[in-house]
Amino acid sequence: MGMDQRQRRQEGSKRAQASRERRVESRQKRKQRNIRLMIGVGVTIAAVVALLVVLLQSTGPEAGYPVSDLGGQHNPPYLYVPSITTENGETVQIPPTSGNHLVTQSPYGFLGEPIVPESAVHNMEHGAVVIWYQPDQPQLASQVNQLVRTLGSQCLVAGSYANMSVDIAATAWGRVLPQRVYDESALRSFIIAYRGELGPEAGVCRGQS
Repeated sequence: MGMDQRQRRQEGSKRAQASRERRVESRQKRKQRNIRLMIGVGVTIAAVVALLVVLLQSTGPEAGYPVSDLGGQHNPPYLYVPSITTENGETVQIPPTSGNHLVTQSPYGFLGEPIVPESAVHNMEHGAVVIWYQPDQPQLASQVNQLVRTLGSQCLVAGSYANMSVDIAATAWGRVLPQRVYDESALRSFIIAYRGELGPEAGVCRGQS
């Protein structure tokens, strides 16, 4: 075998080896890309699941609890569903969410004074959300006031109310979100979900507030 032939074989062997090394390197790079992609997808899925868990825990089932719809006429008797049972089996005394009510409505926005329940129910009939907070709690009142300022007073009423077993509650026609402590995120979700949306005359509040 001549020198040229051996040299050509050596060069061919080197090229083949280099080609094999390039293929191995390419496979390794693809594998690394796939691993990074799977990690990224896994992190994204975990973040979405965590967000859903937080939202569900903060707002309760479907942003609050359903309450029996009593209908509503503009005359007495003014009788309302007095309480609900939470998913933890706890009985909670709540504000009205539907029922007979006064012809006059409550003013919209932050009242800074006690709510007249028979008036606020009329607002809810028109689609309003009502925020009720315990009286004689200036810090809580200030937080509610700021929330109303931030979200705007359209279809929203807020004032004090003592006849409930929680510090604060949000109601719409046939739904309630009771809170032992102020949770702004959950309140926002409830308000955004339901104001202008629930009630026999839902949406009327948009033109009134």
